[in-house]
Amino acid sequence: MNKKIESRGLIFIPTYNERENVEKLINQLDQLHLGFDLLFVDDNSPDKTGEILDSIASNREDLFVIHRPSKLGIGSAHIDGIDWAYKKDYQLLITMDSDFSHSPAYILKLLENAKNSDVVVGSRYLQKNSLSEWNIRRKFLTHMGHFLTMLFLGMPYDATGAFRLYRLDRIAQKCFHSERSLGYSFFFESLFLLFKNHYKVTEVAIDLPARTYGTSKMKMSDALYSMVMLVQLVFLNIFNPGIFFVGRTDKEIQTDKDLHDDQSWDDYWKKQQSVNNWLYDRIAEFVRHFLIRPYLNKFIRKHLSKGSTLVHAGCGSGQVDYDITNEFSVIAVDISINALEIYRGNHSQIEKMMQNDIRNMDFADATIDGIYSLGVMEHFYPEEIMRILREFCRILKPQGIVILFWPPKFGTSVLFLKVWHYLLNNFFKRNIQFHPDEVSLLESKQQIADFACKSGFNMVDYHFGINDLFTQVVIVLQKNNK
Repeated sequence: MNKKIESRGLIFIPTYNERENVEKLINQLDQLHLGFDLLFVDDNSPDKTGEILDSIASNREDLFVIHRPSKLGIGSAHIDGIDWAYKKDYQLLITMDSDFSHSPAYILKLLENAKNSDVVVGSRYLQKNSLSEWNIRRKFLTHMGHFLTMLFLGMPYDATGAFRLYRLDRIAQKCFHSERSLGYSFFFESLFLLFKNHYKVTEVAIDLPARTYGTSKMKMSDALYSMVMLVQLVFLNIFNPGIFFVGRTDKEIQTDKDLHDDQSWDDYWKKQQSVNNWLYDRIAEFVRHFLIRPYLNKFIRKHLSKGSTLVHAGCGSGQVDYDITNEFSVIAVDISINALEIYRGNHSQIEKMMQNDIRNMDFADATIDGIYSLGVMEHFYPEEIMRILREFCRILKPQGIVILFWPPKFGTSVLFLKVWHYLLNNFFKRNIQFHPDEVSLLESKQQIADFACKSGFNMVDYHFGINDLFTQVVIVLQKNNK
């Protein structure tokens, strides 16, 4: 005997010309005795599927029908159904097709895995010959889609199927509003978004017979469009991975109202949310993603063990440490609340966010494994730099690591910004200041050695070269416990 599900659940089914199926499907779902409501979204089916559903719904309180004016796409139907489920406060949502390719009996397998998962996917690839009744064309398209999503998106799941269970009580609704696809590519795009935001995905094996009634609605044009969407996702994932993160709105920012922001960083980050400088933003994106991000990953992975507790000191918007926050326990620290708000929106996984002055941080002695700071030190005078480094030394464990990205006085990024700033303000009369003054651009390796010696560190690594187009000096310091 099946136990009734305690959570409030909904089964969502989109329809288009399914009059032969819907009544039989509803009867089979009723036989499961789940206590779930049913929602159908019909795209003005010419065969009057919507009228049949209205007739059935008129005698039931647990069946609902949404009518749309025309065939608007399977992806948009799912988005509408998911939004309706959130609006009505359902905790569980099951999505499936109406053609019996998804057997209602498999719903029980989805539910068995719902307790310890955020998404449960009915997979056609976990058991041999699960598509044995399909024709060659459909097999080819399905297997090709599975292969490409695994290869290019790194997802090991059946990402192109509609038979899923979502834990809406655990998933942020924003995850279903970042998709660009209204067609079949919605399925792999939505799952990719959930995957990127670290929701737990579980698969259960299902067997799909040939379509029981009618014919498949997927056309070759749908497959080609899905390919275009896949390529777009791949490029976005390479060039701007932060676009997929919905942010951890459940994470609170630890604030300190007594802090004095003597460099006006909060005003700077507030302006950054409204100022649009297209060319500068594109160049900055290139530098962050192709020059700074790879070197940050390289040096942190080289000098610190995976899972270590790290402080991102002066975190700013956090547009280059996506990979690091996935592999390490990162505490983001900045004096600006506006910066921390942006940082939270750019990351799906973060240990803690703290409003702190990096010259005086709220950490106990010797509790942190490593610290990294990107383009921060140059904004402080030498005596303040010494104060920061000594504070780093205080909170680091024995042999703790500091990784600093510090632009040199004659680095390419510094020279470019000077020229660009001069042109904007003197020729175009824009009166723009990109950031607070850089009063301590790095002058020499010896300068760092002196700072390290006086603050309790040894310099263990130093890099400046062509690989990052001479934009930043990467410095690695290790706490000296003598």
